[in-house]
Amino acid sequence: MKAIIKAFSAAILSVILSVASHANEQVNEQVKTDGGAFFGNLRVGYIVAEDAVGENTTSSAFGGKLGYVSESWRGLTLGTTLYATQKLFNDENGDFFASDGESYAILGEIFVQGHFGNTEIKAGRFGFDSPYADTDDIRMVPNTFSGAMLSNTDIANTTLYAVYIDEWSGVDSEKPEEFTELNGDEGIFAIGAVFEGIDHLALQGWFYQGKDFTQLSYAEAMYEVGDFVLGAQLANQTDKTADSSGHDGDVYGVMASYALNSFTYTVAYNGVSGTVTNGFGGGPYFTSSAEHTLADVLDQKALAASVDYTGIDKLTLSVFYIDLDEDKHETDLIAAYEFNDTMNIEAIYHHLYDDGDFFLVIFNMGF
Repeated sequence: MKAIIKAFSAAILSVILSVASHANEQVNEQVKTDGGAFFGNLRVGYIVAEDAVGENTTSSAFGGKLGYVSESWRGLTLGTTLYATQKLFNDENGDFFASDGESYAILGEIFVQGHFGNTEIKAGRFGFDSPYADTDDIRMVPNTFSGAMLSNTDIANTTLYAVYIDEWSGVDSEKPEEFTELNGDEGIFAIGAVFEGIDHLALQGWFYQGKDFTQLSYAEAMYEVGDFVLGAQLANQTDKTADSSGHDGDVYGVMASYALNSFTYTVAYNGVSGTVTNGFGGGPYFTSSAEHTLADVLDQKALAASVDYTGIDKLTLSVFYIDLDEDKHETDLIAAYEFNDTMNIEAIYHHLYDDGDFFLVIFNMGF
């Protein structure tokens, strides 16, 4: 599966590295105590952005997270994570900060988790990754959600999910500094299945439903054979809102990747009939870049290509290009270096052509 994940476009490399770092911190880098385990990371970021008319903004911040998971008692554990972002030298660009441009801290996770045989139940605030609701950990503080989640692995090679979420906070929300209602006060319910029972093939399917909400369906297949990875995705979004204000459209996508020596070459295509949304996060589409996606544009189409180079120890270099038929283009240059299992740095330059330029550096250190 790691090879399949690495075959995705270079534009989401930063997301992959951040999620991997997040998982390592929680699983491999916990500080053991008599009562449980602490985990966390320190993060420093710097942004320079130029808009379409040549105006420059910069910002710098430090922050990260500190979390704790208790020792299990009769299958139950308690967990909590505090996230924070603090201004350093400037704050003209608001990507690192609250909706009012200020520093903030938030209790992004506080949950009860139960393990009962092959079933896991979690309730409270927690991080969660699925096609249309995900952490999207690309700045200082990721998305987290409030609700409940059940997963079960009774069926061989299959994980089933049932999720209800009614609030969220983080990088993609309108007010990152607080938990706000998701779909008004109704929330959304999702079910999903991930199947890995056939060699080299990974399948997943998801369905999202809420009152007065756009109904979302998503299916994906990824097949790996030797140095090749092939992928296909299908999605349907049906407007179920009372005032017809939601998204309504279909998405299909294909991708292919080939690894040769230290290079990985990837091409991807997405087509939309109607309009679609990214959901509550970065979105699942093969051609999504850091700044441009298929969302919110009628009958959008996108073609993307990337090259990754890993021939230098601990260093990954990537070039990504996306062309959208609505006169949008983007070229990304990405460099990511892993000092060790707990420390990495990534630098990303986004050339947005007529829309300007964007440069981001983030340093992570887990503990």
